[in-house]
Amino acid sequence: MSFSQQLSKEMNRTLQKAGYLKPTPIQEETLPALLEKKDLIGLAQTGTGKTAAFMIPILENIFPPNKKVQALILCPTRELAMQTAKVAGELSRHIHGLRTVSVYGGQPANIQIRALRTGAQIVVGTPGRIKDLIGKRVLKLKNVRTVVLDEADEMLDFGFREDMKEILSCVPDNRQTMLFSATMNKEVTAIARQFQSDPVRVEIGMQNRPVETVAQAYMQTKRKSNAVCGLIRQCEPRLSLVFCNTKRKVKELQKELHGRGLASACLHGDMRQKERDTIMNTFRKGKTKVLIATDVAARGIDINNIDLVINYDVPDKPDYYVHRIGRTGRAGKDGRAYTLITPREHGKIRDLERKLHIKLRQESREPDAQVVS
Repeated sequence: MSFSQQLSKEMNRTLQKAGYLKPTPIQEETLPALLEKKDLIGLAQTGTGKTAAFMIPILENIFPPNKKVQALILCPTRELAMQTAKVAGELSRHIHGLRTVSVYGGQPANIQIRALRTGAQIVVGTPGRIKDLIGKRVLKLKNVRTVVLDEADEMLDFGFREDMKEILSCVPDNRQTMLFSATMNKEVTAIARQFQSDPVRVEIGMQNRPVETVAQAYMQTKRKSNAVCGLIRQCEPRLSLVFCNTKRKVKELQKELHGRGLASACLHGDMRQKERDTIMNTFRKGKTKVLIATDVAARGIDINNIDLVINYDVPDKPDYYVHRIGRTGRAGKDGRAYTLITPREHGKIRDLERKLHIKLRQESREPDAQVVS
């Protein structure tokens, strides 16, 4: 049984071997337009199969004998760029002579320069490093036929707007441009209008709303660290992700949880890339089951086994809530998300509900916070 009758036999065989037996909604809805090389806006949450949705048509339209860059994929973070390059490798095993190179900060540029000079048809990277390599005349884009703006809203949140514009100005006008985003705000709309031509729009789920596979609730508590311990003890998740609004609170919470016998790791903006990579690897492998992070530090996390998300702090922006909750309930699996509030923060919950058009269930009873070390 084929993944899609529109794909080549070789691609269908590769997809089957890689475990892609049935297309997800975003893949099914976008594939016809993308195979016809139309511009596209794809609105869907993380974990819905967006990477394969754009990678499959790229690989079907690639011309391997040409060693020049034919497809450019922009990602907001190093982690997402690495994950995207991995998917490209998994889905291109039947294509002889195809090379994908990922470029990003945190790795010496000379390593990436050597890889590019060897030749690559697909380049995946973060805007900052891609712009740098264009400036060094190492990355040449005159043969690019497809551009992907992945997690466009996150790239704009990171302040990459001008970098994106500069990069896209180096790509031929007669390209195909795909834009994927979890939310569609004014900035994303402006980018789409400027760089796309009559795009097909595909929307999976309600716009700017969290995924429906996540059970969402809020809980009033006088001591939030107690609630964090209690929820983890009660839900018994494989992996838990706890969000705080500041790096100071991330550090304080990790210290407090450690003192209560709950092992955890933390991510924040002060960390070096090597330290961040080590923490992410131990979390991904389940050696550390609780990760505490800020919104910025958690961008690009792509892990399927996160069963529980806890908002220690109510997020500053509605979009942040959508992205936080999108870290669980991935690939159609169920997930849980709890937002913790003090008695004075009920207004923040009402504000979230109004802006996102959702209704959060109130958890009336706080779980037992006892932690067994």
